[in-house]
Amino acid sequence: MILDSIHCLRRYAHVIPHWDVLEPFLARTDLATLEPGTIELMDRDVYVIVADDAPRPDKPLLEAHRRYIDIQLAVVGAFDVHWHPLAACTEEAKPYDEVNDYLLMSDKPSQTVTLVPGLAAVFFPDDAHAPQPPAVATTKIVCKVAVSAAEDGMHVFDGQSTRR
Repeated sequence: MILDSIHCLRRYAHVIPHWDVLEPFLARTDLATLEPGTIELMDRDVYVIVADDAPRPDKPLLEAHRRYIDIQLAVVGAFDVHWHPLAACTEEAKPYDEVNDYLLMSDKPSQTVTLVPGLAAVFFPDDAHAPQPPAVATTKIVCKVAVSAAEDGMHVFDGQSTRR
């Protein structure tokens, strides 16, 4: 996981595939004016999900992805994201769903970060994470960036991923 200002994410271009596609969008777009929906920047290799979220009682489980890196940020409001290293997870709640690219773990998170406007969290395939419902109405963005072993040095073994 990387947690940093959205304006400093270019520091991590060497570990975020297709940063050259995503960075101009983040730098030149007034994110607060985006309507909810999906914006494809490079087919399904780089796309952005804009979503309005509201308080609700559910507590989502930790999730992890194999095919995508998630870059999450709050545009309006704030929300918490739980985190735990996937390699340390032992309580599988739902096996990997290849069609929708996620698995669920019921382990307790080891960290919680609060995303506010201007702050971004980058979750790699070895990061189990769980965005939580906000305390007040929130607009958030999830940038989905396709990952491949050749581009970022990851290997996935039996649902677990490790860095070279």
